[in-house]
Amino acid sequence: MDRVRYGIIGIKGVGAKHIELAQQHEKAELTALADVDASAVKQQSEELGVRGFTDYRDMLDAGVVDAVSIATPHHLHAIIGLACLNAGVHIFTEKPLANRVSEADTMIETAKAKGLKLCVGHQYRTYRTPQTMKHLIETGAIGKIMRVLWTWIEFRAESYYARDIWRGTWRHAGGGVLMNQTSHDLDLICWLIGEPVQVSAMIGNQFHEAEIEDVVCASVLFANGAYGSIQLTINQPRGYSIRQIAGDRGTIMIPDVQSLAADRPDHLLLGTHADALSTLVSRTSGIAAQPETTWKTVELLNEPAGHPVLMDSFIDAILNGGEPLVNGESALPAVELINAIVLSGMQKKTVDLPVDRGEYDQLFEALSRGEIQAPRAKR
Repeated sequence: MDRVRYGIIGIKGVGAKHIELAQQHEKAELTALADVDASAVKQQSEELGVRGFTDYRDMLDAGVVDAVSIATPHHLHAIIGLACLNAGVHIFTEKPLANRVSEADTMIETAKAKGLKLCVGHQYRTYRTPQTMKHLIETGAIGKIMRVLWTWIEFRAESYYARDIWRGTWRHAGGGVLMNQTSHDLDLICWLIGEPVQVSAMIGNQFHEAEIEDVVCASVLFANGAYGSIQLTINQPRGYSIRQIAGDRGTIMIPDVQSLAADRPDHLLLGTHADALSTLVSRTSGIAAQPETTWKTVELLNEPAGHPVLMDSFIDAILNGGEPLVNGESALPAVELINAIVLSGMQKKTVDLPVDRGEYDQLFEALSRGEIQAPRAKR
């Protein structure tokens, strides 16, 4: 195979971006579109000269694709993804990999068993700010990571959920600010810091009529011993979201994050110490003396970013072997962390990771049926 026959499942929204990428890629041939909107798929398929389907299963049965992008509501990622994998088709799914970590496990296991590629649309890893932060961490600029502070603040009005009703339900969206707005950020945290091993969280709904959570405060312990504090909300205007990653030799800090939802330039600061804090703690005299910190602004790396990078890695993995830039195993920790935060917040307990799959599935079904609800703030 020297070219990949490519299909898109879900052609609106971000699906339109996948159509464009498949059209432009020199080693892909756009051959099919699928969407439940019959008029939209008819118009698009005729304009592009490709096969059009209103049922993705008919696309798979037609044998016209080697790989597909899945750009549908969240609850369909696992259902459609598994159908594609079982049909021998490689998949590039938009975030999240799945709503439940048990579903994600099955997708990863199926792809591996069938020798197929599974790519997940966590394009934020390719953005300049996260790439620069990753470089600083990996080159030892801040030493061993000790502490993480990460906030994400934006506003979503009721009209957001009125336009796309599925986003406001546990069954279809898998959650609110966690799964819908910040799964990219939680993926970044796991990618930068490492796997979380323990979570204690509070979640709630302060403003919205939708049944999902709109605010989260979580404390996270990572496998490398770092402590994290995460605050997420869609109840305040964008502004002064903060990122700090502190190590024993220095701190990476962004005092007002601009790259919340796109690859925008951030003012990234690096503060370093003359020696490791673990050494200075015994050498510094005075009961309140502070080690000196030298601050400088870090120039952001300037590399290609976004969906094209992920598409390139996906197509290359199919044709030449290896793994996509963000494969299933790599994306799994973010789904697990989200599930752990929901489980902790709803059950009011500390949760150890890996998450108990059966326990979370039971909770998720209860949330989806409306038997229990995210705590509502007093109004």
